[in-house]
Amino acid sequence: MQNDNEIFEGIKHSPNLNPRSEFVDDTRQLLIKKANRISKVSKIKKLSYYWSVAIATVAMIAWTSLFGGNQYIVKSYHNVMSAFPENNVESITASNKNPSVFIYHTHTTESFKPELENKNIDEAYDENKNITMVGAELTSELKKKNINVLHSTTDFDKIVRNRDLDYSNIYDISGEEVQTVLDKNKNLKLIIDIHRDTQLKEATTIRIDGKDVASVSFVVSENSPNFKENRKIAKLFHQKLEKKYPGLSRGVLLKTSQTRNPYKQKFYNQDLFGNSLLLQIGGVENTIEEENRSVELIAEVIDELLVELDE
Repeated sequence: MQNDNEIFEGIKHSPNLNPRSEFVDDTRQLLIKKANRISKVSKIKKLSYYWSVAIATVAMIAWTSLFGGNQYIVKSYHNVMSAFPENNVESITASNKNPSVFIYHTHTTESFKPELENKNIDEAYDENKNITMVGAELTSELKKKNINVLHSTTDFDKIVRNRDLDYSNIYDISGEEVQTVLDKNKNLKLIIDIHRDTQLKEATTIRIDGKDVASVSFVVSENSPNFKENRKIAKLFHQKLEKKYPGLSRGVLLKTSQTRNPYKQKFYNQDLFGNSLLLQIGGVENTIEEENRSVELIAEVIDELLVELDE
């Protein structure tokens, strides 16, 4: 008796088959019927949930009449119901299993001089090695603490260029994504727009346990309609960092939009959500290692902060 491998080898080395024309015609007709059925199923998917229940019921009765037995009922029910989308189920990509934290980067290409070749400080921008790497590290650290996080790596700089917009519109563009995420995820507790500062290493680095760590600061728009809430969450975050790791946070910076400010009336998207933070981690001369050391400490505080926000 041949085993599976011998059978497959026999098929592989068998001569070409020349099926009868009748067989070809019958097969083509069968495939056409299958295609029509698939088309009908796609249309049925668009029906309402209540119609799906009715169809499922009819299907179960039909299966019972034709074949009998519980196994056919169960199988037919699942087959019919699987053809319909579940109500109120969000995209896993959009919700990441009901996230409590959303991380994004309005200035996506902000990078770090030590990570780039032949770049001066004013040219420390890159489409690949940039601030999104820091966001990814923070996402990883939070997930280790069983915190559901949604991290966006959308290149808002590129969107601005593609739409031929002035760069001053970038917060409008990132704000569109923030609003979409808010609409789809009703249990968000914290939104963080992560940047890196333009200040040099001496001002953005602190020594903790014998290692250089990127310091952080918070920026709050005084023009935001949510100013009190925005400032409250930033101050709370700063205080918790200061208590655990003195000097790691450089404080909360209040900014007022002026007439010549290109971000006038953008509010850093803080007008969209009360617990919204603009968090600067390190500066243009910090390394990714220094950024990641900071991120590990920040994740500890976020874990504590979320517990307090639940109370």
